[in-house]
Amino acid sequence: MATRVGCLAAMAAALAVTLAPPAAADPIEYVMVLDDEGVYYESMTDVIDLGKYTCRMLRLGAAVPAALNNVASSGYAPYETGIVVYAAGQKMCPDVLPVIESWAQQGNDTAPVSHY
Repeated sequence: MATRVGCLAAMAAALAVTLAPPAAADPIEYVMVLDDEGVYYESMTDVIDLGKYTCRMLRLGAAVPAALNNVASSGYAPYETGIVVYAAGQKMCPDVLPVIESWAQQGNDTAPVSHY
């Protein structure tokens, strides 16, 4: 019985870690970066959703230009698209940040230029 309880406790702990969001994901810090960089948005909820969708796209293997185009289609200026994508990567999904930075280092015109 004690072994069974111990196994269940270990499985519950492993499941909690597996289902927990990434520790570094912080939508408020993402919005703060946008504010600091002068990116205008009408709704905090909508801009956070845009950042989450950007993360989802990149995690599913979309290319960085596809993420940039998605942000641009929401009405952002070209320089703002880079800020939104980079800030999302840095503050909400750091697991995809290496993909964004690698793409930017290839000399692409719309690459984000600052590190926060």
